[in-house]
Amino acid sequence: MRISVIIPVYNEGSLIEALVGWIQQHGGELVAEIIVCDGGSTDDTVAQATAAGAIVMNALQKGRAVQMNEAAAAATGDVLYFVHADTQPPANFSADIAAAVNEGYEIGRYRSRFA
Repeated sequence: MRISVIIPVYNEGSLIEALVGWIQQHGGELVAEIIVCDGGSTDDTVAQATAAGAIVMNALQKGRAVQMNEAAAAATGDVLYFVHADTQPPANFSADIAAAVNEGYEIGRYRSRFA
């Protein structure tokens, strides 16, 4: 199983590098890719996400749903995991997702607390 992590962003330059690094550090081999889909940021979000090693897409128009759908269409993983830029997934997120999929769950989510 491979997980595509999708992060829709707009002016998240101050947060995105740390989030991408956290996902890389804790996701392990289950994370196939981290896709950051930008909605036309006017700050350094794209540069920060690129420097952190994410795949960066520029959405055709701004809007979280549009950005998430465009990134999902481009994703190559077996499972899509959508993450807000101002949250931090649990350190064991990839193992949790794998366990849930192996138990037969088709959808799921964590409760979120935003920065």
